[in-house]
Amino acid sequence: MLSEVKVVYADVEEQLGVMENANASLNPPAEPAIQGNTLDVVKKLNELALELEQVLTSYQLLLQNNIETTKKSVQYMREQDRRISTNISGAASGPRRLVE
Repeated sequence: MLSEVKVVYADVEEQLGVMENANASLNPPAEPAIQGNTLDVVKKLNELALELEQVLTSYQLLLQNNIETTKKSVQYMREQDRRISTNISGAASGPRRLVE
């Protein structure tokens, strides 16, 4: 069974750019803690805001790492495509003699 994978590098790179812009637009810093209120609910809200900030910051870092890894993978695939194409072109350009 033959199968082939076609990668349109421009489309992939464009979407990675969109992802980078979306990641940069995330704003992890939480609002300042509510001051002067001693209700337990306010304390809990402040704790939750801090935890959400930490989660979003971690997510943002992870997403940026994934984007960078994907860029490197796409670059590697592009280089391999060029190498294979060069080898195929070289093999098709002329007959080779077998050495016995």
